[in-house]
Amino acid sequence: MVRMTTLPQDPATAAANQKCLRCHALTTLGYRNAADGLYVNLSVSPAEYHASNHGKLACVKCHTKAFQTFPHSAKLRRKQLVCLDCHKKDRKLLKFQFPGILREFQASVHVQKLGKKFTCFQCHDPHGFKIHARVSRRVAQTVLYDNRICLQCHGNEPAVLLASGKPQPSLDLIHAWLPHTELHWANVRCIDCHTSPSNTGVSHQILPKERAVRDCVRCHSSNSLLLQSLYKFQARQERSRDGFLNATILNQSYVIGATRNYYLNVLSFVVFGLTVAGIAVHAGLRRYFNGKRAAEDEKRRRHGQP
Repeated sequence: MVRMTTLPQDPATAAANQKCLRCHALTTLGYRNAADGLYVNLSVSPAEYHASNHGKLACVKCHTKAFQTFPHSAKLRRKQLVCLDCHKKDRKLLKFQFPGILREFQASVHVQKLGKKFTCFQCHDPHGFKIHARVSRRVAQTVLYDNRICLQCHGNEPAVLLASGKPQPSLDLIHAWLPHTELHWANVRCIDCHTSPSNTGVSHQILPKERAVRDCVRCHSSNSLLLQSLYKFQARQERSRDGFLNATILNQSYVIGATRNYYLNVLSFVVFGLTVAGIAVHAGLRRYFNGKRAAEDEKRRRHGQP
């Protein structure tokens, strides 16, 4: 018996999804693919799904009502879902620029080498996916979440061997040129060095390894690439509030030019302004009282007073 969690959808959607989860919430649900020998996991975690971006959707919103019949036909199981079937038409999602993401994705090294074998779902589990801003506004947690997506394959030798036909190279060896490698991995996303610049928020054009960023100055400068990519997921107010602490006390990711503190800047201008105003007032008062004293002395002198 599978223990169900509380569903966040409306009652009708919750009831429909409950039918699906009677089987798909089983952690052991899956099968061995005869073509490649790999295990295909059909299990869906209700808790992860409900916390994901798609958590309020009915299962048949993506899988079509034909899946309501059981057992599912082999034809249905082979049907490949396409994210843009929904994300291209919904006007509420225009801000995410999915058509642009699709163009970048199709130009990525993964699609260029693997073709239709490589889909959105190779990186993004639709039953658990969350965008960065909803995962965390802390850089370290955003990095962990994003890099875990890459390591699903690049930290899994059988997956790389199956996809490319070549053995998995050692990630430590490949990145041996990078100073303080582990520190970078803990504070910088893989895609910050392995993608092309993008206007879509997060670049999906993964570059060949020969074109990966190897120039330290591109990140460690006031015009940092990280400010245009990784740090853009932090609200301006949060970056201003935590920048100084992040660099000097918390000892998390430090990027030159990214650690200014807005409130300290304002405070310094206020103190400077008050100092200048104080000097001006002091000078003005001295001039006023000196002039008044000189006038009184002149008056006494005229009256013959000492």
